[in-house]
Amino acid sequence: MDVETSLSWRGPYWYAGRRPRRTNVGDDPEDLDVSLHDMFARGNTLPTALPAAIVVDISELEEAERDPFFSWLLNEISKLPCEVPFYVLTGSEDVLPDDLPATAIIDRVVPDDVLIMLICIHQRAILRSEEAQLRRRVFGRIPGFGTAPHHSGTSSLMVVGLSGRFLEWQDASDDKVEVVGAFDGNMAVEFMSQRAFDAVVVDAPFDDAIDYMQQIRRDARFAGLPVLAVCEREEDFVLLFRNGASDVLAGENRKETLSRRLKAAIRFGKRRRLADRVLAESHVWLRQQVNHGGLGVEYYTNYLESCSNALAVRGLDLWEMRLQPENFGLTVSSDFNLEEINATLLSVADATSRDEDLVCLVRDFGPVAVLKNEAGTERLQKRINSILSHTVL
Repeated sequence: MDVETSLSWRGPYWYAGRRPRRTNVGDDPEDLDVSLHDMFARGNTLPTALPAAIVVDISELEEAERDPFFSWLLNEISKLPCEVPFYVLTGSEDVLPDDLPATAIIDRVVPDDVLIMLICIHQRAILRSEEAQLRRRVFGRIPGFGTAPHHSGTSSLMVVGLSGRFLEWQDASDDKVEVVGAFDGNMAVEFMSQRAFDAVVVDAPFDDAIDYMQQIRRDARFAGLPVLAVCEREEDFVLLFRNGASDVLAGENRKETLSRRLKAAIRFGKRRRLADRVLAESHVWLRQQVNHGGLGVEYYTNYLESCSNALAVRGLDLWEMRLQPENFGLTVSSDFNLEEINATLLSVADATSRDEDLVCLVRDFGPVAVLKNEAGTERLQKRINSILSHTVL
């Protein structure tokens, strides 16, 4: 998986049955967590503090109370000022309500550390998706941009392995989702490089499944793709999670439950792919603006204001770094020298920052990096100083 080891924003956990175990220094204290089952039973309104994530183990709910519980919960979620990761923990035979807008529906045997890692991954994915939407609003569509093959196409599911259950996966998938099979990991990666896939099912013996998942995860293009692994032996469940599975499926599944788990994974994968596409598109466009004197100041200030307001809802700050030569002890001797220095600073910032950070040349301002956390500014400052100490400009 595209591993994240820290939360993008902190807050209490809303939980029913399974409370995520805290592993991050600085997390909110456990006494701020909210038991959804208790709040529902009392008919209470949930607190206004933004949660880090919402986790519901469906086995904690009587079957007769599931529909009213989720109706109540979804109404409470709709009152939140922004999106948060929402997980439903299940088993292969649990009955799930229709159309749950969960970030992921995963097996309840997921280990605590993997669950926290998934929360970190999905928090960042939400921020990336919102960043992509923001850039599309501020910068508009970029005409003539050539999309990478792995971003292009309709929703598709990749099934890797020779289990003989291909028709079962096809039957459990949405009619609008194309299901494509691959014999092994090499073939899967080859197919995935040629067109878009929003999720992968690895349906193979344990050792092969580990190998196939590692082949997929090693490719940066697919590191964040939802990968569901089929498991025949109970003792292998945790190992599959720890070796890159986003979810682990028992060999026999209720058709409706399997369909909902696949749907949630594909929905998340498609959303991530579309965000990747917009961020890649805007990245190329921003680099092209260097040839035209830089991004217009109005574009830039509109972006800063909109992005700052969006992050503030989660209690996050926007960190703007003006990459002027004098901030790094550099002397500008000519216009040519300035262009060379700006190009170097932009190149270093581009390589060091995440793709959801904004790195560009702004007309009349010079090169800038707009980062989503303070750690990014410290990392970028160190990297620039390190490069400049070994570079003659």
